[in-house]
Amino acid sequence: MKRFLAILITVVFFIVVIVLGLQNQQLVTINYLIAQNELRLSTLMAIIFSVGFAIALCFASYFYLAQKMKIRQLTKLNVKQRRELNDLRDSIEKD
Repeated sequence: MKRFLAILITVVFFIVVIVLGLQNQQLVTINYLIAQNELRLSTLMAIIFSVGFAIALCFASYFYLAQKMKIRQLTKLNVKQRRELNDLRDSIEKD
């Protein structure tokens, strides 16, 4: 349900950007350090939104993978400690 809601919100944002972009056909001048370019406002909004979404996706993927690796590491440690605990219990029962 949580994923569905996140995907739904993302799709709504994309639709809002497309609708706003289609209504803004003005030319905008972009000054770089070296050059200058003229783009339609809708194109500029689409580029900026896409770049922002890609950056956010990269950060989210990084943190997701980091958490997955941490979970895997802690799971291995948990299994190892359970084995040691069971071995200690077995040695106490044998005595």
